[in-house]
Amino acid sequence: MDVKTPTQQLLALLQGNSGTDTTNQIDEKNLKYVLYARKSTTGEERQERSIPDQIQDCMKSCVVPNNLNVVKVIQEKYSAKEPDTRVAFRAVLDDIKAGRYDGLIAWHPDRLSRNMKEAGEIIDLLDKGILKDLKFATLTFENNPTGKMLLGISFVLSKQYSEHLSESVARGNRHITEKGEFIGQLKHGYMISADRKLYPDGQNFTVIKRAFEKRVEGESQLDIMKWLNNTGYAVRRWQKDPEPFVWDKDAVHKLLRDPVYAGVLKYGKNLVDLMPLYDFEPAISVVDFLKINKTSSLYSSKLVSSMLVKNKETTRANYLRGIVYCGHCRKAFSSGITTKPLKDAQTKRRYIEERYYYRCETLTCPFRNKSVPSTKVTLHIYNYLIEHQFTTKDNYDYWTGEAKKKLSQTLKEMETRITSLSKTISLKEKEYQQTKDLIRNSPILQEHYDLKALTAEIKTLKTEQTRLVGDRKEAKEALPTYKKYLELMNGVSDILMEEEDGELKDSVVRVFFSNFTVTADSFEIKRGYNITHKLNEPFAGFVKSDNFVRGRGERT
Repeated sequence: MDVKTPTQQLLALLQGNSGTDTTNQIDEKNLKYVLYARKSTTGEERQERSIPDQIQDCMKSCVVPNNLNVVKVIQEKYSAKEPDTRVAFRAVLDDIKAGRYDGLIAWHPDRLSRNMKEAGEIIDLLDKGILKDLKFATLTFENNPTGKMLLGISFVLSKQYSEHLSESVARGNRHITEKGEFIGQLKHGYMISADRKLYPDGQNFTVIKRAFEKRVEGESQLDIMKWLNNTGYAVRRWQKDPEPFVWDKDAVHKLLRDPVYAGVLKYGKNLVDLMPLYDFEPAISVVDFLKINKTSSLYSSKLVSSMLVKNKETTRANYLRGIVYCGHCRKAFSSGITTKPLKDAQTKRRYIEERYYYRCETLTCPFRNKSVPSTKVTLHIYNYLIEHQFTTKDNYDYWTGEAKKKLSQTLKEMETRITSLSKTISLKEKEYQQTKDLIRNSPILQEHYDLKALTAEIKTLKTEQTRLVGDRKEAKEALPTYKKYLELMNGVSDILMEEEDGELKDSVVRVFFSNFTVTADSFEIKRGYNITHKLNEPFAGFVKSDNFVRGRGERT
């Protein structure tokens, strides 16, 4: 064992008290920390959840991972621009000098000081070794000359202040948005309730909903703009009387691209599904929103994935919407349901009959406001599929070949997601255990961390993982045998004529056909229709190469 000379011992002692880098000599677990959280009572950064968010972020970033001993949490609502005005902060500095605390934790340096006097006091306490450690949730500080220089720069630079002020506002807005609350004064078609939730605004909601339908039906943004300006639309801003609103193309463009109308609230990069939070009513289905907004034009893949979740509330008039065209003006028909009171001839009882129809709404079209029963199109599809049975062995081989390609990609995506969930669950379980141990050692932190919420999050992740594992197993067994393929193909025409679920019928038809064109024989009340269609691949290729079975053929 080396014996130090008196000079070496004196040098070691001096180094230990001089503020020279002692990071490696400090055992953080033996230090007593105070957590300080502050928000200003004035200015842009005033946010209801600012202090709780700061405390939670500090625990997640600093306290839990390092198992720190936090003996007290100090909260203060006062500006740090002027020195010696914060009673709680002054008490913190005095307690550090008195040895009650060894370390200080804050969300960011600007929570501690925005003036040079108090900033200098903090750096002086570090220099003298009285304040042994300083930690921040948003950046890493090292107790050495370089770390102190960077800390000083953070205190001094007004640019840092401005940039972080914006970040602080965004943090608060993120937490508000996560609760489904709308940040703003106006959202077309909706009223903003006292708790900042969005609810349909009567006629305005109907107008906005119709604007989306027009876009789905193929109308241009210019035509929609003109139509909106002819409706007498008036906006309702928060706590103000309605006032006329003049639409321009930019306003229409922003309206049609806003995912909130499909149920996803977007604020900056934050995305929240409103459906589980309250009884939000969307103005457009997710499927239709993605049709009018190509996924390549939406920069956020998270937005697309969150919106691809199937909406349970399906629109009743969606059967073949957007792919049935008027043969006279080449524009897509609108679609809807009309009701007609009828009386049963035998029982004399009255009832309401619903009829689903397509209608041309092009102003200059001679077929404008004329209706075409959807049954006419369905019958055309039925007759065509009766005469064109895609049930040859070549049809089956091609179909399964393409299906295998898609299945392979799907299975890869599932594997990636399952692996990602496993890692996330492992990290969350580790976080849970660390937090539990921390609370056991520092009970004062219990009110700032919700173990039940963390447990619920882990349970949700495990449920999703179990579901995905089950889906993966089903997907591997999804390819039908040739016999099953024949049963499916032979059953298509029956689905069209017997199935009442319009969504199922729509899905089946769109597998085979890309669009239909309906031309009236005359413009009188009693008229016939000439219906043509365009097939999707590979069925168009099958017909062209005469690779199909004519007529119904043998049923399996």
